[in-house]
Amino acid sequence: MTNRYAAMLSPVQVGNVLMKNRLLSSAATPHFIQGTETFPTEKWITLMANRARNGAAVIHINHLEHPHPMKPDLHLVDMTPAHFSTLDVGDPSTHNYICQMIDAIRLYGSVAMTSPMGLQLRPHMDEPFVPKPGEGGPGSKPVCDDLSKRDMQMHIDSVVEEAKLLQKLGFEMFSLHNAYRNGPVSQLLSPLCNHRSDEYGGSVKNRARLLLEIFDALKQTLGRDFPLECLVSGTEKGGITIQDTIELSRLAEGKIDLLTIRQGEQDPQHPIGFTSTRTNPCPNLEAAAAVKADVKARGGKLLIGVSAGLQDPALCDRIIAQGQADVLSMARAFICDSEYGQKLYAGRGEDVRPCIRCNKCHVPNDTDKFRSYCSVNPEIGLEDKLERLFPKASSPKKLVVVGGGPAGMVSAVTAARLGHQVTLLEQGDRLGGQLLHADYADFKWPLEDYKNYLIRQLYQTGVKVRLNTAATPELVKSMEADAVFVAIGPEFKRPDLPGADGDNVKVPMEVFGHAEELPKKILIVGGSETAVETGMYLARQGKQVKLLSRQRMLAGDAPHAHYISMLEDAYQHQPGFVYETEVKAYVEIRADGVAYVDKDGQTRKAEAPVVVCATGTAPRHREAMAFYGTAPLVRFLGDCNRAGDVHKAVTAGWSAAKVL
Repeated sequence: MTNRYAAMLSPVQVGNVLMKNRLLSSAATPHFIQGTETFPTEKWITLMANRARNGAAVIHINHLEHPHPMKPDLHLVDMTPAHFSTLDVGDPSTHNYICQMIDAIRLYGSVAMTSPMGLQLRPHMDEPFVPKPGEGGPGSKPVCDDLSKRDMQMHIDSVVEEAKLLQKLGFEMFSLHNAYRNGPVSQLLSPLCNHRSDEYGGSVKNRARLLLEIFDALKQTLGRDFPLECLVSGTEKGGITIQDTIELSRLAEGKIDLLTIRQGEQDPQHPIGFTSTRTNPCPNLEAAAAVKADVKARGGKLLIGVSAGLQDPALCDRIIAQGQADVLSMARAFICDSEYGQKLYAGRGEDVRPCIRCNKCHVPNDTDKFRSYCSVNPEIGLEDKLERLFPKASSPKKLVVVGGGPAGMVSAVTAARLGHQVTLLEQGDRLGGQLLHADYADFKWPLEDYKNYLIRQLYQTGVKVRLNTAATPELVKSMEADAVFVAIGPEFKRPDLPGADGDNVKVPMEVFGHAEELPKKILIVGGSETAVETGMYLARQGKQVKLLSRQRMLAGDAPHAHYISMLEDAYQHQPGFVYETEVKAYVEIRADGVAYVDKDGQTRKAEAPVVVCATGTAPRHREAMAFYGTAPLVRFLGDCNRAGDVHKAVTAGWSAAKVL
């Protein structure tokens, strides 16, 4: 019987490496699995090995720091932000640990890859090139224009020397990252940065000259068959075009083995390249497919990879089957579902846990600079310990879960997989809780996918689901459960204002899915991420929306990466969406609008027949506590205990079930 994903699971030859499938686990490592040590932590080795066990043919190990071969006291790249540590390959004591990681990857027939970064120098070789906020990105002064030929030759030499060391350690494939304009070589490629008039400026051939010289030197040193990948920005706004990338692929034929197309709109502090996947599951596919078509038309052998947003097995298999790309470069797929590959080989792509594109695995927590995590996979980094820490229940318990939001559904699924008998009570006619609003906002499709995944898992694991059931303490107590998990969610707060309890006042959950029942003009009170997303939804439904915020910056509580793409969408693509910030005070909600004090201290009135209060949520402590005593063990999960986000809800549900 043919596997549903036969195309993406088929082997492909890359130089002297036979990839067992088309899955390349790209350079993306959650920072929480790294420690302060100068060698890989146990979690790091476990994570890399698990990606190989789960099907990734190539695993890119990143966050390696290298001293300059000719200047041991000078490190090639300053990789010391507070939220992660790096691995000093220049320290011989680390080599054994690196070899352990590589051996763990090889054990499953996979290949370890890394990036020889070389001495990325500022002009005149006086200090390492380290992008600072805004440097190397749009609107900043590039450094590539001032690089001398001596500078370039020293960079080539440093890359080669570094590659020789890494090859000795056992790495079987190298990748050079030249996207995003955050280094001299990638800046040379971009006409937005490169203003040179010599042989390194102007045409694509000239702008790519240094890059191709590096690859020529690597092939000469490592061997013609040693596989090399090059990552480039397929397109840029006002810069690199698809035709430029096609020309680059022609120039690179025979010099590299794999050209991977990435996003071009990312500077060091504003990762728009990640967030564009909120609205497009694979924003780079058009460019990759165009380059691949040209390679095929001219009879070339260069393999084309595509990156960013890839996870959906059906989409991934279709990309390979239709010849739009040869290799799938994936990061978050292996982070949010530790069993991604196993599920593909079993033909169970529908059971893959969807990524919600929150970017928490790559960007430090908003409240904790030292921690990153996966919002939907609390097991990441614990895969080798799960059976020991959380064995299947020897004596199954009877569990009742009150509430069908993310915390309730995750706890029910987790408990059922451990062998417990689970019944979930939901007062509404649909499961999802606060994730239900994603059904009505197209830009929230990742959350909709995750909600639907959880629902499927509920029924697959045998959880007894009772919809339209108002769970009262009396009902729950009568079910004689061993444990009760209360996950009834929060309540939306209304501001302490005159008129806030009026019939014309709504909260966000009352708006999504009911736009046709609302008038043309709508006011929104509040400037949170929820407030902005509510405004975007209503504007897309043809409403005229005005948002009043007390904050100077809208959606300040949003993940940093989401903030950028979300506001760009709200400001540029929603003509019916206007806003006023730095409101000093809300005075009164009236039947025909809101009285408020603007930033200049003037009392004004905004008119609209409906007002949506998006001023936050609050735990439902009183309602939750009513269930205390309904079973020997009662746990309060998610937002009914403490208002949070998807990550907190998922973690609470998972951990409660694991220790049941």
